[in-house]
Amino acid sequence: MQRGTNHLFHGFIFHFLCADGFNPGGTLFISSANFGDAASLAAVNTSIGASAGALSALFTHTIIDERKTGVVTYDLTSTMNGCLTGLVAITAPCATVEPWAAFCIGIIAGWVYLAGSFLLVRLKIDDAVDAIPVHLGGGMWGVLSTGLFTAPGRLETAFGMSEHVGWFYEWGRGSGNFTLMGIQIIAVLWIIGWVVAVMGPYIYLLNYFDMLRIDPLEEEVGMDISRHKGPAYEIEDVSGEKQEQLSERRSQFAGMDRSISGRFKSNVKSSKKDDKEEA
Repeated sequence: MQRGTNHLFHGFIFHFLCADGFNPGGTLFISSANFGDAASLAAVNTSIGASAGALSALFTHTIIDERKTGVVTYDLTSTMNGCLTGLVAITAPCATVEPWAAFCIGIIAGWVYLAGSFLLVRLKIDDAVDAIPVHLGGGMWGVLSTGLFTAPGRLETAFGMSEHVGWFYEWGRGSGNFTLMGIQIIAVLWIIGWVVAVMGPYIYLLNYFDMLRIDPLEEEVGMDISRHKGPAYEIEDVSGEKQEQLSERRSQFAGMDRSISGRFKSNVKSSKKDDKEEA
């Protein structure tokens, strides 16, 4: 296992352990039997959802890769991110769904991660650690799954009410009550709107003042080397020529004005032109 994967695995373990305490800890206290039951159910469902997400992402990726290449492989990164997506997804309904439902939520979470990761590549969106499919995709699915799988008895135990339950249970009652599911959909749309309204202007201003991107040559060399003085992953292969170009440029433009992001203002266009000519 290479050093980069080791780092990912360590971060994954910390995240898993924190979530396994965060979800049951959300009850805040266990002074009554009901709160104790809710906390224990949250802990069990968290582990089930995460494990199901890991298995789903692992074996689905294996099947897809085997059909493409003819070789059976087991992708550790997809497994870890599938597990994290399962953790994110089960967080919303962890105290109000049955363990079997937590398993279903985790299985679908693994597929959500793989679909989101594939979509990022197709759309050429830079997300080095697949945070978008894990947190955005997993979070959206988790909120929606609450509106589908919330069980009357579990909701009564956790919150003392059971009037509006998961849509699947409403069908079982012979009712088309869409209240809880509708609220969950509104919540997803509200969160998306809030993030766009707050972060949209912020990112626009960063881009306007040339603070959103670093210098193109630094991008090619990689920020691990250009800003942090060493590669984070043993698989990194940056040509010595590019590193020498970066060092030379920094020495030549030591006194020149740069944007806060570090882009060499007078040389950005020429650098892009050089890159195009090389291509």
